[in-house]
Amino acid sequence: SQSASQAGGTMGCTSCLQLAALLGLILCTLVGADHGEKFTITISPGEELPNKTMYVIKHKNVSFSCSSMSQQNLSISWIFVRPDTNPETFTSVVGNHTEFTLFNVDYDNQGNYTCSKNLSDTKEVLVYYPPKGPPVCHAEFLNDNVQLFCSWTQGYPYPMFIWSSENPELGPIDHPDGQPGLNDTNVLQVKGSAVHDGQMVKCVGHHIAYEQRMEQSCSLMLKAPLPESQPLVTGYVGKNTTLTCHSKEGNPPPKLTWLRSNGTEIFSNIKYVISQEGVVSSLTILMSSKEQDEGRYICKSENPLGVKEVEIWVSFNTKNISGLVGGISVFLLLSAAVIIGVLLHRHWDKIITRRHFWQTGSTIFTLVDSEEENDFADEGASGITSVVNHQSAQMMNGHTSVEVSSDGPQTTSNEQLPHEERNESDV
Repeated sequence: SQSASQAGGTMGCTSCLQLAALLGLILCTLVGADHGEKFTITISPGEELPNKTMYVIKHKNVSFSCSSMSQQNLSISWIFVRPDTNPETFTSVVGNHTEFTLFNVDYDNQGNYTCSKNLSDTKEVLVYYPPKGPPVCHAEFLNDNVQLFCSWTQGYPYPMFIWSSENPELGPIDHPDGQPGLNDTNVLQVKGSAVHDGQMVKCVGHHIAYEQRMEQSCSLMLKAPLPESQPLVTGYVGKNTTLTCHSKEGNPPPKLTWLRSNGTEIFSNIKYVISQEGVVSSLTILMSSKEQDEGRYICKSENPLGVKEVEIWVSFNTKNISGLVGGISVFLLLSAAVIIGVLLHRHWDKIITRRHFWQTGSTIFTLVDSEEENDFADEGASGITSVVNHQSAQMMNGHTSVEVSSDGPQTTSNEQLPHEERNESDV
């Protein structure tokens, strides 16, 4: 009878699985037990994997239902167990049916769900979620092989990848059976001889958590390198001189190397410093020497699709232009200073007033240039007095001073003053 009961349970389970496949939303499981007790478990929306594990999609609302066909009026419950945690009872009722709904399912809801009455049945439930954004493609090369990378990250489980191109030699389709991939990045290695300049390759990503299994893809074009640089560089003897070369095209990104005109490759040492960022390479010649460093240099750019070179001619000047500019600047400043000095010397008598007056109280001093003293004396001899208030003018340090008494105001007519003084007094 036990065998018959198990057989009946198997037949019922088969019928229910067919119904689940037809609806595409629920899984119905019947578990045989003693005395004909059976469980009906429904997880919706959810799908079953080949290993009988269920999976649901992140952020969905998922309903869990459990029913018993037993006539015994006993307690039936849903119990949830996360890995490394204690069991958590979600529902427990007396009867034959219990259910609950998880809203906005998250990764924390992944674990084992057990429906329990006299006997129990456990289902492992995984929470799947798709990667963010589209896949990202890039190419590299190793020796003569092209390595094609396709990455699609932040999803669970790992996606599947399929490479395609107009060239059938790219290799077989990855995971043709549709199973999840082994990583979130797929690398396909192709011989350089199997690809050509301008060839397009495409990576298609598939993820089980995408509704309607939407296709996400990325593409890239394989290109031979094309380096560019200045054809002529001028440096200065004793100074550092830098040459720059960048690859305008090239996928995979090419390797850049520097050569002398005789084909000898240049490496970083006490004479040269080579640095590279992305597709830009710089060669710095330390303490340049005209005899040793002047001449032709070659920047070589290569990847498995081709090799291209660009030539750079380097010449050196023995004169330092910065020193020459500094010397010219100093010369111009000195010349300007000399010119200004000469102009000041030649026009000093026009810049500085020849007569100044200081007045302290009622005493006035008149300063006369020593060169004009004789003229002044001659004018005095011709009848113009230089005595004011009956006091004679006195000589002071080569000038004639006239003191005016403070007893009262004294006036001198215009006719009595020398010609130059009359002009000044008029002003």
